[in-house]
Amino acid sequence: MKNAFAHLRRLSAFARIALIIASASIGNAPFAMAGDAAARRVIGFSPSGNHFAFEQYTTLYDSLDNIVRIEVIDTAHDAYVKGTPVTMKNNEDDGHDLPKLRNEAMRKARLITDPLFVHEVGTHFPGKPSMELDEIGIYQMDPKPLATSQDVTLPDGRKLTLTISDKALGKASCYGAGGRGTYGDVIVTGMTLTLTIDDSAPMVLNDDSRLPKNRRCVTAYGIAEVYHHQASDGAQTLAVLIETVDAHEFHAGPNRRFMAVTRRLP
Repeated sequence: MKNAFAHLRRLSAFARIALIIASASIGNAPFAMAGDAAARRVIGFSPSGNHFAFEQYTTLYDSLDNIVRIEVIDTAHDAYVKGTPVTMKNNEDDGHDLPKLRNEAMRKARLITDPLFVHEVGTHFPGKPSMELDEIGIYQMDPKPLATSQDVTLPDGRKLTLTISDKALGKASCYGAGGRGTYGDVIVTGMTLTLTIDDSAPMVLNDDSRLPKNRRCVTAYGIAEVYHHQASDGAQTLAVLIETVDAHEFHAGPNRRFMAVTRRLP
C-alpha cells in the first residue's frame, strides 16, 4: 500500500509538470520555466537582538524530497552561529513527511536557539515577494517581479529605504541546468543591498565580490520582507529576508530560496 501511495504521489507530481508545459504552449506563449518554491517561517530574535533565526522548507515537486533549513544568525557580524544552518532532507521512502522532518530539524536547532532565547518576532514589515511567502509550490517568476526596494517607517519615526541590485559574477556549472540530471553553465550574480535612513548617505549592508558555496548558482535577488527588533536597552536590529533564484538542482527551472541580511541600526 505504501508503494502504491508513493506511486500515486509521483503521478500527481508529473501531472503538474505536464500542466506547466501545456499552459506554456497555449497561445504560442514562451515556455514557462518553473522550479519549486520554498516557504519560510521566522523564528525570531533574541532579547538583545544579537541573534535572529528563520526556517525555510519545501518539497521538490518532481522527486518529492523534503528539505528543511534553519539559519541562526549573529546579527552583530551578519554571520551564521556555530552549528548552523541546520539542514535536513528526506523522501517518502524514509517514512517521514515534511511536518515530521520540520519537527526533527527544529528539535536540533533548539539546542542552539533555546540557550539564546530566540523567540521574539519583533515588528514585521510585509514586502512584495514574487509569490506568497508561506506557499510551497511551483515557482514562476512571471506573475510578480522580484522587489528591488522597500520603504519602512520605524516605531521611532525614522524612515528607511532598502535597495537591492544584482551584479554579474561570472559563470558556474550547476546541477540540473543542462537538463535533468546533467550540469550546465549559468551566469550567476551577487547582490548589493543598501540602506538609507532619513536623508543620510546610503549604508551598504551587503556587497558580494564572490559567492559563498550555498549561493554559487544564484542568478537573481529580491527583497521579500523586513523584521525590526528593539531591545530593552534601546538597541535596534534589522533583518531583511531576501528571495534568491537558485539554478542549483533545478528540475523544470530555477528554485525560490531565502537568505537573511542583518544589521544593528545606529
